[in-house]
Amino acid sequence: YSVCMSPTPSDLIRGVLTAAAAAGSFRAGAAVAVINQPRLPPLTGPFKEVGVRYSRAGSARVKTFYPAALPDSNQLEEAPYCTDGRATSDGMAGLVGFRQLGLSFLLAHLANAHSGCWLGAPPVHPERPLPLLIYSHGFGGNMDMGSYLMRQLASHGVVVAAVEHTDGTASFTRLADGSDLAFAPTKLSRAAQIRRRAEELLAAAVPGALGEGLPISSDGAGTFLGGHSYGGPAALLASSLAAGSPVRVSGLLLHDPALGMNGGIGAAAGGGRGG
Repeated sequence: YSVCMSPTPSDLIRGVLTAAAAAGSFRAGAAVAVINQPRLPPLTGPFKEVGVRYSRAGSARVKTFYPAALPDSNQLEEAPYCTDGRATSDGMAGLVGFRQLGLSFLLAHLANAHSGCWLGAPPVHPERPLPLLIYSHGFGGNMDMGSYLMRQLASHGVVVAAVEHTDGTASFTRLADGSDLAFAPTKLSRAAQIRRRAEELLAAAVPGALGEGLPISSDGAGTFLGGHSYGGPAALLASSLAAGSPVRVSGLLLHDPALGMNGGIGAAAGGGRGG
């Protein structure tokens, strides 16, 4: 026969200390691993400075990247990589399950990452207007996630307006009334989601919607719609809805489009807003 021995107080203390040491080592290792991460990639285009400005198009926030001309006495501040700091990085952590496991700190370094962009810098003034790309983030994305890509596009002479959608598919956004909206993918039906996204893209593409002074055409010429993943179907729908709007779409830029998630396009194009 066997004898079951109850753990002694010293055994319990030893177990707790071992677990605490393991957790501490893991956290310390994670902190060391993200030092100087993410690394800011060098710009490859002819424009060596990029500015960022914020606005709203309809109800959605928009983060616009553009080639910048820095003043001689530069007293500008660097734009944040995560617009809302830890609120943004924690939203992304929740999307991948880290927050639910108490591991939000694994993405906390993004809250203080360098964007390589200047907040409110004066735009360049080229001889000809630059193309404008209105960009839709993916399912669980936000207007910050593609910042390094948008920065590179701006260095090549493209003004990029990254729209942060209010349909519940952003990892985190701040609404026009000041309230926060965390990731809520069931907030609207699929048809209503895509319709909302498309309408927000078109709202940002209306001439003058992004404010004054940007080096883009005043009549909307040279406007492109694009998106990553779930943003692909949104851009496709927006282009089909543009015919009855003041927006002139010159083309589409689809980055790994999630065409399998376009089941709601038919209903959305017909005005479906279920949910």
